[in-house]
Amino acid sequence: MKKKVIAGALVTSFMFSGHAYAADYTVKSGDSLWKIATNNQVTVSNIKTWNNLKSDLIFPGQTLSLKANGTGTTQPAPTQPAPAPSQPTTSTYTIKSGDSLSLIARNHQTTLANLMKLNPSITDVNRIFIGQTILVAAGAPSAPSQPSQPAPSPSKPTQASGTYTIKSGDNLSSVASRHGVTLSALLAVNPAIKDANRISIGQVINIPGNTQSTPVGDNASWQEKADAIIKTGEKYLGAKYLYGASTNRTDAFDCSSYTVKVFAENGISLPRTSAQQGNVGKEIPLSEIRKGDLVFFDTEGDGVINHVSIVMDSNTLLHAATNTGVAFASYNTYWKPRAVKAVRVL
Repeated sequence: MKKKVIAGALVTSFMFSGHAYAADYTVKSGDSLWKIATNNQVTVSNIKTWNNLKSDLIFPGQTLSLKANGTGTTQPAPTQPAPAPSQPTTSTYTIKSGDSLSLIARNHQTTLANLMKLNPSITDVNRIFIGQTILVAAGAPSAPSQPSQPAPSPSKPTQASGTYTIKSGDNLSSVASRHGVTLSALLAVNPAIKDANRISIGQVINIPGNTQSTPVGDNASWQEKADAIIKTGEKYLGAKYLYGASTNRTDAFDCSSYTVKVFAENGISLPRTSAQQGNVGKEIPLSEIRKGDLVFFDTEGDGVINHVSIVMDSNTLLHAATNTGVAFASYNTYWKPRAVKAVRVL
């Protein structure tokens, strides 16, 4: 019995030793220092010390030593490729109130995907906090710009029939909706607007022709639009929850891709994240919500909006939740104490 125990201990020792002193490792797409360290039974601190790394930034194709050499320092791997000349340098950015990763990426002329690669410790784009320091690419190339709005066909030009001055709480989608036109038609007569999310209070914009004669604020108008929103949302009942789901998917949603999809099918453009959506439309008291409104929640209690639902009535929500997928929910249970804001875009 003693011989078996000793033999087993030796085998275990050799196995662990062989794993801990594995050969050099070549970084693959999707890797992080934490993942590599865990898979090789070492610590992140070990890897950074053995490879003279000053940050957690690694890149595909990079060769890392997973053990200390005889002198206690690591020599650069001869096959490690030098960073491509076009690879941007990095700097740091401190999260401020109202920030989202998408907004930070746009302001630094990069993409959300590149920003996430620089910060592998961020696993949820909606989970950032004020005062958090992240890496950003300095001088990163801009993402390919969208084609400019095509000019109206010469045979049937779109013409402006009036002007409108942007007020606090406005967004282009709500302005278009109130004037009975589409967002694309509104952009067509305002070629100076290159980004539908970049408008300012006091800005004067053109309103295209063929506006509807129904007065702004007509109850029947908003009710019909709200009913259409609810009807569209109900089409996707039962769809599964998938964090980060593309807004083009209809088989899986996260909370904000669901609202983007439902409102887009009704001619209303919303930004991608729940935090950003909380800044559109007109903010209303939570006690005054009605069907078609959006309600926002802070389920972590950290002051950050991380969920959005569509209001069916004062007691019922329609949303994509992590544990149910697209489903109805009772507002007056788990959700109401966590509601922090409501906006009206109809």
